[in-house]
Amino acid sequence: MARLRLFAGLRQAAGIAEVEIAGASVREVLTTAAANYGSDFERGLATANVWVNGEPADASTPVEDDDEVAVLPPVSGGTIEDVRPGHEHAAVAVDAPVIQTPLLPLLAWAVLLAANIGSTRWFAVVVVGVAGAWVWDAFDESARRGSGMVRWPALVSILGAVGATWAWSSEGLGVAVGLSVLAVLTWAVLTPSMHTIDAAGGTLLATVVVTVATGSLVLVRLGAHGQSRITAFLSMLLVAHLVMWLRLGSEESGFLDPHTAAAVATLIAGVAAGVVWDTSLLAMVIASAAVAAGFLAGRAFGSALRTGDLFLLEVLPGFLVPLDAGMLAAPLYWVVLALVA
Repeated sequence: MARLRLFAGLRQAAGIAEVEIAGASVREVLTTAAANYGSDFERGLATANVWVNGEPADASTPVEDDDEVAVLPPVSGGTIEDVRPGHEHAAVAVDAPVIQTPLLPLLAWAVLLAANIGSTRWFAVVVVGVAGAWVWDAFDESARRGSGMVRWPALVSILGAVGATWAWSSEGLGVAVGLSVLAVLTWAVLTPSMHTIDAAGGTLLATVVVTVATGSLVLVRLGAHGQSRITAFLSMLLVAHLVMWLRLGSEESGFLDPHTAAAVATLIAGVAAGVVWDTSLLAMVIASAAVAAGFLAGRAFGSALRTGDLFLLEVLPGFLVPLDAGMLAAPLYWVVLALVA
């Protein structure tokens, strides 16, 4: 039988570091292991790197008795093809537009816009739903690479952030952030898959980000000109994504790279919003610059969360990828408006 060695999140998911498994190929060995160690382990195999006796291998590589098969989550987006047939995110593709599945993000955007037109209470409820859907999507993709990250502290923290912010404004958001950190650290103690710095640190970062983002959106909506400023924020994000999508899909290089084009478009949209909705034009100019910076940083954050690597111009796994940018743009937007407006 082959000797299977597991590392990082895969070792945590299986609960062992080494085991002997029969199989004539890497595919057979890993299929048996996936059946033995459950769904979290199987998801981690989707993007794992494999070596047989110290040499890089794929699913078809033959395995003999006493061979060593070493498996660990990727450092740079590698995969084992065909270990899980039919899985739609077996690899991170390259040279393709970053907006992969536009219908669900557009639906989320439309629902947020419709709720914003209504009451503040309904807007807060929809923020919880959209943020929860994003957490589920992003953490699910993170689990496929065997990260060991757990989504439940983030989901609980979203509710806490919106509720505390609604009740006590910015002070409530501060309390919610502190409780989110406590929730993650408690979960890390109780959950074996989080007993690594990568799993605990990644869960903590993502939880704090989504906590601050949801609380910030509620604070903007509760503030002066809240309805128009939320509409402006959603419009800026939509324009930035559309410009990014068009630039990445164009065969002409143009004089602006996709990121610069998206940033410029965000600034223009912010100025237009300041004029149309009759808020402080200077505040909206500065806020749009903050949204542009948050947009780019948020895409990098989403890439790292979903793949464990930095892919800025490629298709990322998941169905709500365009919402990644809003997670960092929202807090910056609120901070600027609170300081300048």
